[in-house]
Amino acid sequence: MNKLITSTYYFKVMLLSLFYLITQNAVAKNTIEYENINEIKSIGSSLLIYEDESNALGIEEVLSKKFISTKNQVPNLGISESTFWIKFSIKNLTNQPQLMLNLALPTLDNLIFYYPNSNTNNYTSINAGEQLPFYDRKYKDPDYLFDLYIQKEKTETYYLKISSKEAIQLPISVGSKSVILNQVKKKDILSGSYFGLMMVMILYNLFIYFSVKDKSYVYYVVYIILILLTQTSLQGYPFQYLWPNHPKVAQNSLFIFPSLVGIASMVFMNVFLKVKFYYKTLFNLSFLLSIPYIVSIFFALFQSYKISFIIMEVNAMIVSIYMLITTIKIVKRGYQPAKYFLVAWVIFLSGVIIYILKDFEVLPFNNFTRYTMQIGSAIETILLSFALAARINIYKKEKEESQQKTVEVLKENEKIIRDQNIVLEQKVEERTTELNLTLSDLKEAQSQLVDAEKMSSLGQLTAGIAHEINNPINFVSSNIAPLRQDIEDVNAIIEKCEELKNVDNIEEKLKEIDALKKELDFGYLKTELSTIIDGIEDGAKRTTEIVSGLRNFSRLDEGELKKADINEGLASTLVLIKNKLNGIKVSKSFGDIPPIECNPGKINQLAMNLIDNAIYAIKERGIENGLIDLITESNNKTILLTIKDNGVGIANDIKNKLFDPFFTTKDVGEGTGLGLSIVRNIIENHNGKITVNSEVNVGTEMIVEIPIKRETDGEN
Repeated sequence: MNKLITSTYYFKVMLLSLFYLITQNAVAKNTIEYENINEIKSIGSSLLIYEDESNALGIEEVLSKKFISTKNQVPNLGISESTFWIKFSIKNLTNQPQLMLNLALPTLDNLIFYYPNSNTNNYTSINAGEQLPFYDRKYKDPDYLFDLYIQKEKTETYYLKISSKEAIQLPISVGSKSVILNQVKKKDILSGSYFGLMMVMILYNLFIYFSVKDKSYVYYVVYIILILLTQTSLQGYPFQYLWPNHPKVAQNSLFIFPSLVGIASMVFMNVFLKVKFYYKTLFNLSFLLSIPYIVSIFFALFQSYKISFIIMEVNAMIVSIYMLITTIKIVKRGYQPAKYFLVAWVIFLSGVIIYILKDFEVLPFNNFTRYTMQIGSAIETILLSFALAARINIYKKEKEESQQKTVEVLKENEKIIRDQNIVLEQKVEERTTELNLTLSDLKEAQSQLVDAEKMSSLGQLTAGIAHEINNPINFVSSNIAPLRQDIEDVNAIIEKCEELKNVDNIEEKLKEIDALKKELDFGYLKTELSTIIDGIEDGAKRTTEIVSGLRNFSRLDEGELKKADINEGLASTLVLIKNKLNGIKVSKSFGDIPPIECNPGKINQLAMNLIDNAIYAIKERGIENGLIDLITESNNKTILLTIKDNGVGIANDIKNKLFDPFFTTKDVGEGTGLGLSIVRNIIENHNGKITVNSEVNVGTEMIVEIPIKRETDGEN
């Protein structure tokens, strides 16, 4: 029995010893030996990984879990909703006890670093990741840097707890603090060079836009800015410099900016390659392909990152193929700038493909594959800037060709005109008389156009003036016959008196003369002659007044500026237009205004047109108590002429057209449509202004304001 117990004991000891040896070999195999303080050692292949699908384990529970080793230099954990625990042991063979760990993946959402605490024999943690404000970090760098304190020949074991909505890769390295920080500094210099290059391209293209005003440059600048934000977000720089206190923005930026880049790239391509002109169907397709990007942004904002990422990646692949096919088709159409775009886009896509192949571990993770998208985007940006510059030369060439064609057309037209002139000159000789007559008619028509409304107004006044003049003229003409008869009677008496020279019987002749006087009623004859002459004189005076009023109104002989009394002009206008009033009452309120420097004839024409419109508006309304108010007043610099009526008024929808040439509300044949247009021109030529206040079926008020002294040398 004792032998059996002894045998069992030795068997257990043997099994424990074997397990210890196996465990020690496994630990030794995954232990990282750091030997040279001047080098940085990548430790990815020595990491041990445990996937916590429950996302609930703590460090105490994980210590007893079985970790799986990885052989990859940069382990790729992909996109997962699990939490990953990373275990690694480092043996320090150098004299430098302070080392540094660098996890160069700025896009991690949650990261906790556990290091052994020699005082408590437990692990102490440091929280990091994009879920925390950037300035909470000890080392202000997008990479995650942690201090390691390991004495010479000692081995320490560390743990990392990682979870993220983006793809998780583990480019982890260890080295002395100075060497790691120097590596970080070099990385910052390279990234700064990329940033500087992109900023130069932005400023360059903005400068070109302000020079040529081509909207393609604006779209391109927006595209470059979004590319810059996307690429630098992968390196964590926007989180460091733009929104360090907004972790949510940093987490969402990797989903929002790439989607916006996809939309901006299609918009820029449409403008730059004139896709709508060449292929309208492909142009419309770009709007449909923008929808998934918008949906991806929507899911990202609601923290459905996995769905957002899948939609974005699938649509990005489709958009890349779409843009490539579109560019190739336009290149085949012979559009030269499309060749530059094709080369630039292929280079950028190559960088994207290499970057993706690195994520799928087809290509190794190194500085080239890691920064290949930045390199591709930088080359693309430069090439597209050259393409835009080349397009300016194309436009210049097209413009020169267009100008050349224009010159040729002008030369051809000149030849045609020259040939036509020869023919016309031959006909001119045959039709000189007819052309002279036509020229005279044209000059007359030109004169009528220059003063069209004035002539039109005077034409409308012809009937009234004829009526006014007809009364005194009729009075004169009707008295001519009685005057002639009375003169004949007087001549008869005079002839009887002349017979006294040659007769002896004077008494008898005197009796005959007295008898003739009685027969002719000589006393009445004298009275009638005086009455007739007074009547003719009165008719002549009335005719003279009308003619004087007409001349004072028209002022056809006055083309130069002179000082004139507006009240006097209005009075003359009313005399001439009296016949058209036809029962309309005119209320005059003429103020004590000074003479103004003006063209009197033009001012009278202005008043005539406005009064004539007021008369027409009152008659259109069909009221019996028509009233026109004429008011003149002045201030220190201007005179105000107000013409107010209670006519039909002006509708709001035609107020803007009121002063347009040939616009009229009158029936065909009643108006030329030039009246108010000429009124406006007269007012503008006198540096004045007109205000119209009107209400339908209430009336209209026209207020004309004209400077007392003109500031210009003369009329335009």
